Amino acid sequence: MTSPMGSDRIVLPVDPLLWGKQHGLPRAYPLVCHLLDAAAMAGALWDLLLRDEAAKRLSAAAGVSISELRQMVCFWAGLHDIGKISPPFQYKCDELYAELVAANPAYEPAEEGDLRVALDHDEATHWVLVRIFEEFGYPSAPRRVHRGVGHQIAQLLGGHHGWFWKALAPQEARRPREIRRGLGDEAWEQQCRAHAEVVRRMTGASASPTQHLPAAVAVVIAGLVIVADWLASQESFISDRIPPAGWDAGEEVLRAHWERSVKDSAAVVQKAGLGHATIRDISFQEMFGFAPNALQKSLVEDLPGLVHGPGLLLVTAPPGDGKTEAALFAASVLMRATGANGIGFSLPTMATADAMYDRVGTFARRALDGDAALTRVHSMAWLSTQGVKDSAEAAAMGEPVLSGTHASIEAAVWLYAKRRGMLAPLSVFTIDQALVGVLPLRYNVLRLLALSGKVLVVDEAHAYGPWMHALLVRLLEWLGAMGAPVVVLSATLTGSTAGSLLDAYVRGGGTTGALPQAGLQPRYPGWVFVDGTRGEVSAPRSVPSERERALRFQPRPVRRDVPDIDPRHRIAVIKELLRPVVEDCHGTVLVCCTTVAEAQETAEAVQALLAGRQRDGVSVPDLHVLHSRYRAGDRRGITEVCEASFGKQGPRPRAAILVATQIVEQSLDLDFDLLITDLAPLALLIQRAGRCQRHKGASGDLHGDRRPAWAAGDPRIVVLDPVDADGKFDPPKAWGSVYHKSLLWRTSDLLAERADRAVQVPGDVQELVDAVYAEEFTRILDADAQAEMEAADVFRRAEEAAESQLADLVRIKAPKDVGQNLHHLSATSVPVDEDLIATRLGADSERVVCAYAQPDARWTLDAAGHAVVPGLHGESRMSRGAARLVADYMIPAPGRWFRDRAETLELPDAWQKNSVLRTWRLLPMRLQPDGSWQGTVHQGSVSYGEFGLSQC
Repeated sequence: MTSPMGSDRIVLPVDPLLWGKQHGLPRAYPLVCHLLDAAAMAGALWDLLLRDEAAKRLSAAAGVSISELRQMVCFWAGLHDIGKISPPFQYKCDELYAELVAANPAYEPAEEGDLRVALDHDEATHWVLVRIFEEFGYPSAPRRVHRGVGHQIAQLLGGHHGWFWKALAPQEARRPREIRRGLGDEAWEQQCRAHAEVVRRMTGASASPTQHLPAAVAVVIAGLVIVADWLASQESFISDRIPPAGWDAGEEVLRAHWERSVKDSAAVVQKAGLGHATIRDISFQEMFGFAPNALQKSLVEDLPGLVHGPGLLLVTAPPGDGKTEAALFAASVLMRATGANGIGFSLPTMATADAMYDRVGTFARRALDGDAALTRVHSMAWLSTQGVKDSAEAAAMGEPVLSGTHASIEAAVWLYAKRRGMLAPLSVFTIDQALVGVLPLRYNVLRLLALSGKVLVVDEAHAYGPWMHALLVRLLEWLGAMGAPVVVLSATLTGSTAGSLLDAYVRGGGTTGALPQAGLQPRYPGWVFVDGTRGEVSAPRSVPSERERALRFQPRPVRRDVPDIDPRHRIAVIKELLRPVVEDCHGTVLVCCTTVAEAQETAEAVQALLAGRQRDGVSVPDLHVLHSRYRAGDRRGITEVCEASFGKQGPRPRAAILVATQIVEQSLDLDFDLLITDLAPLALLIQRAGRCQRHKGASGDLHGDRRPAWAAGDPRIVVLDPVDADGKFDPPKAWGSVYHKSLLWRTSDLLAERADRAVQVPGDVQELVDAVYAEEFTRILDADAQAEMEAADVFRRAEEAAESQLADLVRIKAPKDVGQNLHHLSATSVPVDEDLIATRLGADSERVVCAYAQPDARWTLDAAGHAVVPGLHGESRMSRGAARLVADYMIPAPGRWFRDRAETLELPDAWQKNSVLRTWRLLPMRLQPDGSWQGTVHQGSVSYGEFGLSQC
């Protein structure tokens, strides 16, 4: 350690007239008070979020003791707003500035323009702290300033609004107040030193670091500083401690203020739900209420002996083999070994996240020792009825956080709504919420902070394309560097994909050579564990599956270039396949379509088929339709009905048909007697097949006594294989953006080659999946077909490479490449904006609310005119209830629909002030002469009916 600031330097008392908060308060809040509050709050966050092994790893990486690092973190957090000691900031309230100058004319700037110069106070923090830290003994690097320890901490604190400023040049660091206008001269510099010395004294941070913080440690500390600032900026926290008029900021009163802040901070952190989850050391059966199956038992017996600290567990198994419970048990083992404060469970879609939320809640009630907050985190999680704090509307309605305009909105969203959930001990979220942490967007460090203290479970890892896979690889590097344990779950993964995930985690942890030179061959079903500290990979474990079964994939050629009454047409084939369930009114069938438009077309055809029989007085199966283009409330209701009817414990209707898109293939526990599906890549077909006689395996058939005679034998999956007039493979152009032609073609060819043989699950799965993605696809094709397939392969690989390259360009650097310059976390070689992220992670989707134009000039959410659109009739704010009502009518729709020819209404002020609704679209629906209601989009007219929002 080096010595602190020399005793020969004169340090003045802090000036109590320098204010830190004032808007909405009865009196201005002195800056020194806010700095001490933030320092105290950082200590409370440290104590709750960083325990035992986690604190040891952080301090060891920083090269100081745990107690010293805790003091430093409090000290640093207390300096985050020191840039407010600058003329432009203090001038934001001209009355307070006039009072300041009247009391001490030395604050008068040399040039009046210094008061209005564009200087954010967070940037000022970065600039002024470099020299102060040098004076406190932090090692410097005069020729390459950004390599100095003091510069790194100054840059870290300058990033407390979620964005790290560029590194200073040598001259900027030596003469900041001469070069950067707006920082002020000697009087301002003296007060910066005075405030820094007070915070140092109160926190006891007399020592200084002797080495740079590793990037992974810097990210965690930066996140802690941001959250500490926000918690200390809450109006209720500040209002109770505003000093009386004439307060002198003497040593005794400052000490009293500090001690009170320390005493009160722990309760504030706990109230925000940012605690620590503790899993009881109990048996698997006590955790879940049943004995472990073969996969789970293997983990129970072998995993604890392999875990000595952070690591990554990869589990591959068929749908229904208990991966969720296996992951939660493994997470409890990893939590105890690493001091992790909770579990984060990530899934590919909102629907799968909502379904998992309940399962994690059941686990928590059985396994938790004490209480811990459980939240769900995705863009529509605020529709949850399970408490106000799960509501994004609470961000607009909740307690004010007194900061800059942008920071206040962000703070409210994090502390009261969707993103705060990632900081809670137990959270379930969509994978995009985690992946944004490795993109150069504001507050990305908060996502990394949230994940750094948890065991992250990545479910459905097979569902991610090249773009998201590249981001996941970078995220695993960061988690490896931060010592955060990970569990990856997948139905199927190629060996190269599995190897890239394990390699990334080990690489982030700083070790190499984890994987065998021959590469990793995943066991299916089975698991493998890699030690994040030692870089050692366990021998992959194979386990028997209790869901061993044979699947009969039956390709059926279908055409779309003939009338739908032609027996070769896709619709005609579907009707033929449905005949047994329709004529006998017995059995359940899932018809899985590639696009929403095809699902709607199919549903209309099936409805017409059933209506014809109903007119003859014949009982017919129930018809259900499920896809993404329903109102949120309608879709939620349909999903609940489907889970109740076709789930494991449901009443199971005698006869029913569900027409759906691929949203049913992940994490929904549905069971049908027959699956009819459009062609999809083989890995997804196998995943989808998990919905066909799902509860029929080696141990028996849960629903055997209810299945019709025509469903006897192995589960049957009829694959609708698109062909042209010559019988050659011919996928619809509309599928181009969904699946690659070459993967579909390879799958079609493999299924045709194996048409007379059942697919053994799990025995054949890994071989077949690898075959589809093999570099060389050796099948007997004529020369033209071979050339066309090779061209499709080249196109796919080029597109995948382009996606990977784009991800490589925009994602933040790996931890080892960030070095001392934290600006690398906020900048990449190409610009990144929210539109790019929404397009790539949100599949170019818009959120739309239909507004029906009533004859009396009202706009309503429904055609009948009962629910008036909130905010369109003069309301200044959107109440929580009104926002929830609007959200029930939200419909996801393609972004391409809302190009230049679309008609939309201007969003009212009440919507624009809402943190969620401000990005949505209002689509006017007008009554037509034929009695229908229609809106206008880029492609033409759309209407909303029993099958959702569709083109007319």
